[in-house]
Amino acid sequence: AAAEAGVGHMRLRLKRHRWFPKTLKNRDPLIFSIGWRRFQSVPVYATEDANGRLRALKYTPEHMHCSAIIWGALAPPNTG
Repeated sequence: AAAEAGVGHMRLRLKRHRWFPKTLKNRDPLIFSIGWRRFQSVPVYATEDANGRLRALKYTPEHMHCSAIIWGALAPPNTG
């Protein structure tokens, strides 16, 4: 399918696992496993404010979800 072949920007909903000892820093490389693909990418973390704008974050929030924008192999929604 066309969605499986391309690469581009993806917006993910992300939350740091409670057992992971460190806070994740903006633009630090991570390894993502989405579908059957594994790839390394550099995420940019953001939160959405009341107006719908994405505000960049330096670090992931402690006990909340945030958005991560990455460049990688595109995957259909709800397959990660």
